[in-house]
Amino acid sequence: MSDLAAYLGAAVLMALAAWAFAVELRGGRHPIRWAGLAFALLEGCSLALLAPGTVGLSHAGVDGLSVIALGDTVRTAALSFLMLLACLLNPRPARRRSPSGQAAIAVSVQVAMVLLFVAARPTLSADGNLVADPHGRWPLAARVALFAAYAVWALVELFIALLPQARLSPTGPLRWSVRLILAAVCVGVVWSLWSYDDIIRVLRYGRLDGSEDTVSNILGAVCATLVVAGALIGKWSVAFRATARWLRLCRCYLVMGPLWSALHQAMPQIGFPEGGRPLLAGRPAGIEFALYRRVIEILDGRLVLRAYQHPAVAAWLAQSPPDAALVEAATIATALENLRHGRRFAGSRESGAATIGDGGLAPTDLDAEVQWLSRVAWAFRRSPLIPELLERLRAEEG
Repeated sequence: MSDLAAYLGAAVLMALAAWAFAVELRGGRHPIRWAGLAFALLEGCSLALLAPGTVGLSHAGVDGLSVIALGDTVRTAALSFLMLLACLLNPRPARRRSPSGQAAIAVSVQVAMVLLFVAARPTLSADGNLVADPHGRWPLAARVALFAAYAVWALVELFIALLPQARLSPTGPLRWSVRLILAAVCVGVVWSLWSYDDIIRVLRYGRLDGSEDTVSNILGAVCATLVVAGALIGKWSVAFRATARWLRLCRCYLVMGPLWSALHQAMPQIGFPEGGRPLLAGRPAGIEFALYRRVIEILDGRLVLRAYQHPAVAAWLAQSPPDAALVEAATIATALENLRHGRRFAGSRESGAATIGDGGLAPTDLDAEVQWLSRVAWAFRRSPLIPELLERLRAEEG
């Protein structure tokens, strides 16, 4: 389980780094993106190096101590890039430190980590634990505390830098992107603080897990998943919006189907030539063309039906809850019935019959027209009042 979580987190972060690198090659270079790319790549490498399965390769001739030292060095470098990312993202210039200052801190931490590891002179046990003698316990514990403190510091700086953007992001997907990354930062803080129990263990028993334990690897995998989810939502928000629009148009097209079919069956002349109808499969623009043409055909049919609409439909529905779409649907249904029997009503418009847009809901653009006709079509097919109204009309005319 521990190995699976570690390697899964490593794979996710490395895939994110590879994708970000490909994006950078196609677009302009930006320091913030390069800092994030470096952090993802180095953190993924450290998860893979410090996984129990990697450290346990000593039986295959791999020096476990060297693997642990290398993994810690790579992970510390990842934190340095995370600190750089936090400083670049910080909206307050007063809190930003110079790149040279960041580099000095990063080098100092790396040197201190190496010196403390050398001073502790640990050995690697058969079960993959670092073992220090009584004189080496304090340097080894100080090394754990230094790394945890540096990690928490970097994560807090990143949280402070990102928090204002969670409120000020212009779109919903970008806000969710920042929120997911903030959640990843919180998980990262818990991940870093989890290592503080190792300090007591080192001071008491002189033993330290050479690799990450199961909880640490699970936290690392969760953190990596949140980072990737936040990055993808922010980058693919345009694609998500386009997909959501396409699905919405498909739904409207299907909802209008029964209304369009009824009008087209009664008045075939409203239909455009079939040769102009595009295939919908694999054509994002095809659904828009087909939907908007369906709207035009419905409106053409509605104009033809004006002479056949019954002037008393609105009055018949007066006792029902007011619904302009239902009134319009009932007007179309009764007009179709009158068309089939050749019954015209002179001056129906002037006598108060419903027309498209009555009730203050006149569409102002084509998208609003689509939404309005979708409501009308839904009422035309689903409302139980329309069959009752048609029965009343037949009884009155009979």
